[in-house]
Amino acid sequence: MSRRKIIVIAVLLGMVVVGGVGAAGLWQYHEQPEFCATCHLMDSYLESWQASDLGANAHAEYDVACLDCHEPTLEQQIDELMVYIQGDYEVPLKDLKYPMESCLACHEHESYGQIIEMTAYLEEEAGANPHLSHYGEMECRVCHKMHEESEDYCAQCHAWGFEVP
Repeated sequence: MSRRKIIVIAVLLGMVVVGGVGAAGLWQYHEQPEFCATCHLMDSYLESWQASDLGANAHAEYDVACLDCHEPTLEQQIDELMVYIQGDYEVPLKDLKYPMESCLACHEHESYGQIIEMTAYLEEEAGANPHLSHYGEMECRVCHKMHEESEDYCAQCHAWGFEVP
């Protein structure tokens, strides 16, 4: 084999290695919360995750990152990029509506009944258990917000009121 072919092969091989390492590094960075904020409209979400008294920061303290809950497909990510580039988005972004099962997958309770049992002490402290609602099982997101203040849904009609974590 000629010296010139060896040099060309070595350069091409070097480019493949450097490209592969670069792609792996980019993919690793893509999984970090800071990557999400490369789109300026995500700044407030990153800030709520990094340092706040909101639910997002409580998740950050347990090393739960954006992509642990927000699991977009490659197609969704491309669509989001195109919407961002075109400026065709609303601020604030629409709230995502995660089902209770998403919360129960990570939290220490396996069922809504267990949540009712774990918060039974509130009957004595506050006069009611917010999880023992006359509406039955309610989605966690009704009260527990991640990137905004949580709210006591029951306080819309009832006078007791709870501090919602």
